[in-house]
Amino acid sequence: MGLERGTIDDVPLAVLFPGAAAHELEHIHRVAAAVDALRPPGDPAEWEWFRDHAVCPDPMPRDITPLVLSTAMGLHSDEAGVDWLDLELDIAWVGPGALGALAAVSVACWCDIDHNTHYPVEDVVAIAPGVGLGDAFERAASRLPRWLACPHDPEYWRAQGLLPARPRERVR
Repeated sequence: MGLERGTIDDVPLAVLFPGAAAHELEHIHRVAAAVDALRPPGDPAEWEWFRDHAVCPDPMPRDITPLVLSTAMGLHSDEAGVDWLDLELDIAWVGPGALGALAAVSVACWCDIDHNTHYPVEDVVAIAPGVGLGDAFERAASRLPRWLACPHDPEYWRAQGLLPARPRERVR
């Protein structure tokens, strides 16, 4: 199976995280519901998941992070759809056999070579002794309110990440 989408109530958490205890799954659900409550008006509460990634890929891919559960909160999109600002929250395989929760700010790329997306700010919270899956997800999600309080302008975030600005159209 590939990518699936729905609300957090649609997500088969027990299938995606087969080793997690029931209280961890409930913790993830509560955090996801709190994230959905932060969404700006008009941004649907949609989550994406990959059943194929419930088990860590072996070998680990070199160029991608295998996502298990993901959402993006759209804060800005221009009319042409070529510039945007999103906040992302994921649970993914961050290393061989190692799950982590990731929070990131995502902006469109304006480099000479189109990279599509850049992450000027991101945070990874690894699951480790004393940090369970629900706690890692909550810690990553705790970044979102602070980022929501910042300007919802992709240029602000590109400047934070020392990324190229969007070219300005010439006025004739």
